[in-house]
Amino acid sequence: MIKYGHLDIDVRRAKLTQIKFADLHECYRQYEQLDTYYNKQNSSIWQMFDDDCPDWVWQIASRLLESLDENPGYVVSIVRIDPGNTIPNHVDAHFKVQEKYGKGKTARYLIMLEDWKSGHYYEIHNQPYIKWRKGDWTLFGSDDWHLAGNMGDEPFYSMQVTVKYD
Repeated sequence: MIKYGHLDIDVRRAKLTQIKFADLHECYRQYEQLDTYYNKQNSSIWQMFDDDCPDWVWQIASRLLESLDENPGYVVSIVRIDPGNTIPNHVDAHFKVQEKYGKGKTARYLIMLEDWKSGHYYEIHNQPYIKWRKGDWTLFGSDDWHLAGNMGDEPFYSMQVTVKYD
C-alpha cells in the first residue's frame, strides 16, 4: 500500500520552533531485542495531537486530502525528533483515529515539514528514504514496518494525517 507524493506547503523553521510541545513520548518497543538498546534517553519524541496542533497543520491535512480527492475521517499530529533519538522499527496502531471514528481500515500520511537535513532518516520495509523535500509525503498502512531517527544536529519535524476509510 505504500505510495509517495508531494504537496507544496509553506512551513518555515520559525513556525516549527514556536510550537510548544508538552508531551514527550517514549517510543514503544514491539519486539524483545529492542528492550536491550532502546530507552527513554535515546528513543523519545515530542508529539502533539488533534486540537493541540496549530491551525496550519489542519490546513495542510485538508489540502492534502482534497488534492487526492479523498474525504475520510482523520486525525492529525506533529512530531519532533530531537538529535540523538530514534523511533525503533514498529507498526502503528492508529488508535487515535479509531477512538474517534471506530474500528476499520486505516492508513497514515507522513508529511515532511522541512527539506531533508544530514542525519535525518526514515525507512519503511527496509527501504531508506532520505533527501526528501518539504511537502513530500508517504502513505502507508497499519501493517507497514517503519523506523526513523535523528543522527543530525537539528530537530527533525514531520506531521501525520491518519485516515479512517469507510
